Amino acid sequence: MASTPIILPSPYVSGGAADADGAPRQSGSAGQPLSPHQIWNLVRRHAVLIASIVAACVIAVLIMQLRQNELYEATATVQVELNDSSGANQADAARNLQRVANEARIYRSSALAEEVVKDLALDTNPVFTGGRTMTIQGAARLLSTHTRVVSTNDSDFIDIAVRSGSPQLAQRIANQHVDSLQELRRERRQNWRDKLLREIAIERERLAAELGEAEKAVADFRRDNRMLIGAGSAEDYQQINRLASEAASAAALQSASAVRSAGVRSAALARTSAGATSPVLQQLERERVALAQQRSDLSVALGSAHPKMQRLEAQIAQVDADMARVRSSVVAAETARNAAETAREQRLASGEAGADFARAASLQARVRQLTDRAFASNRANVDLAALDRRVEVARQAYITTAQRAQTIQAELDTTGINSTMVSAATVPTVPVSPTPKKAVLAALVGSFLLALLLVLAIEMFDNRLRTSDQLQRLYGLPTFAMLPKLKDPLPEEMESNPVLTDPQSLYAEVARALAHEVADLAHGAGPQSILVTSPLPGDGKSSVSLTLAAAASALGRRAVVVDLDLRRTGTGVLRSIQSNSDAPSLLDYLTGKSELPDLLPPPDASRSAPAEGEAAHLPVVLSTPVRVPDPAALIRGSQITRLLSDLREQFDLIVINAPAVLAVHDARLLSSAADSTLMVVRWGSTTTGQMSAAMQMLQNQATGAVINQVDYREHARRRYGGAVDYYMGAASYYSDREELRRGWLQVWRDRLHALYGRAAAR
Repeated sequence: MASTPIILPSPYVSGGAADADGAPRQSGSAGQPLSPHQIWNLVRRHAVLIASIVAACVIAVLIMQLRQNELYEATATVQVELNDSSGANQADAARNLQRVANEARIYRSSALAEEVVKDLALDTNPVFTGGRTMTIQGAARLLSTHTRVVSTNDSDFIDIAVRSGSPQLAQRIANQHVDSLQELRRERRQNWRDKLLREIAIERERLAAELGEAEKAVADFRRDNRMLIGAGSAEDYQQINRLASEAASAAALQSASAVRSAGVRSAALARTSAGATSPVLQQLERERVALAQQRSDLSVALGSAHPKMQRLEAQIAQVDADMARVRSSVVAAETARNAAETAREQRLASGEAGADFARAASLQARVRQLTDRAFASNRANVDLAALDRRVEVARQAYITTAQRAQTIQAELDTTGINSTMVSAATVPTVPVSPTPKKAVLAALVGSFLLALLLVLAIEMFDNRLRTSDQLQRLYGLPTFAMLPKLKDPLPEEMESNPVLTDPQSLYAEVARALAHEVADLAHGAGPQSILVTSPLPGDGKSSVSLTLAAAASALGRRAVVVDLDLRRTGTGVLRSIQSNSDAPSLLDYLTGKSELPDLLPPPDASRSAPAEGEAAHLPVVLSTPVRVPDPAALIRGSQITRLLSDLREQFDLIVINAPAVLAVHDARLLSSAADSTLMVVRWGSTTTGQMSAAMQMLQNQATGAVINQVDYREHARRRYGGAVDYYMGAASYYSDREELRRGWLQVWRDRLHALYGRAAAR
């Protein structure tokens, strides 16, 4: 069945030329939607195709539904939770949509499906597999096709619906999804935890080794630089200060020993001059020495204005006063007695002074040594501080890693995102499939929409010409006639032409309308010449030429058909007519072997007066019985011009049958010799690309068009538009009304016979 383009009236598609590729160029209004009436015509045009698609889809769905086993659906509802390390749900009220969506994707994953298959041994369950042998992966794919996971945007609940032929199995599978996911997640978390702990253990060992190396480096540095713990620090400064204080104390004792030696000497002189001494005086002297020594000790750290120093000074003054008082009383008694002891005390005082001097010198040397050592330690402390920082960093990293390992070991298995069953699936009692009524209704609607889309696609991509509206809209050509398709080819005798033999037929009526349209093209009352051509060979231009000539003859005009399609091979109707005549051929005239009177048939004296409606003059056909070797030379010569000039003297209408426009260049040359050019378009065969190329070759010199081989019944049935749609209603006017009213079975039978005949001919 030939497909057809969508024919839209002028409010929907504007006229214009065609694009270079042959597709019609349309204006912006062409994109407007089809009206309901046009859609209805489109449906009627392809009613058989649409009905076939709908029937096939509905029957297929119905058969599938009837053969399908009962399926039960069980639904389990789970809640998605975000648990912390203590196991508490930390999901906020706003609901993390991405979290729920990710959990739903996990429930749809093939990994979870395989886990459910393993846990329930579905790959070996004949109820699930239907008795087939399946691998775990195949069973998982089958389970995925029977499982629906539904989640809403404003909730953290997920529904898991599972279909199965067994209601108990459907319930088990739906509930098993949660357990399998928890087990799968627990196993993966344990594997992740073990892997992480192994990595942390390796890292901890590495950090421990680095810490040991850093501490060893610090120890080696202290050993190489002879730096004990605290060397060069505040402890060294305190030791230096302490030794300095001891050195100052030794110096003070040296001074005290010197003063005491002088005091002993003075006392000896006093005792000698006084001549008396007593234990009280000695006690006072010892107190005086002790106070003097204490003053010397404190003078290093305290000033003379300090209260302690002033108190000591007051005590010393008091002691001196007491000594003077006592000495005055015992000078005389003690002078002699102390004379001998003076020398001994002076030697003792000198010895103590020497010892104090030696101790002070030793302490000062030690202070200088410690000071030098402290300065050296200060210089080394820069490198030591860097080593200490390295040790501290290594120690902190080691401690952090150890704490991380302890934290991972202490984490709960429920930490993170988890699913909790809130409504377990129950055993379903009512099957959810098959549903023949719903399925058939859905198939009916869906198949109709599919068929309608297919029909729209066919119409959109079909570029074959079928209506006069297309020719007028796309190329600006008026359509002079739409010749019906004849059941049999035109006869080879002009007397048997259906236009003349059956003037009441639809074909004869359309042919006479064509003759009237052509006659209206004439300028004045003189002879008229018209060129008949087509885009490609086989479009029926020879038949149209004969039909036009016969119709003109029926109208009383003298007509002649000049067959200038000299390149055509084979035997056509024009050549057959020429062959059946005894006159010379057109080739003899063009080559100069004969004259025009020799080509024309002599008047038939035996022919009686024509009856009513019969042609007064039969059309004349001038053709060649064989193919011309060099037709271009004949067409370009002056013989064609002379031939047409001679024919104008004897005929009213000269019909020139020219070659196809897209086959050779002859039609372009002959169009300038004719008054008008008629383009023959074969109904449902000629495309817009062919027509555009032909019009371009003729430089748009065509005057009108004839649509040939029109299937009036098919045209009307498909609602292509135009007057043809209403010819069926006027079939009673024509003698071939029975042919127009043929049933669709007869139409298809004739089509099959035609196809068979063409196949046999090939």
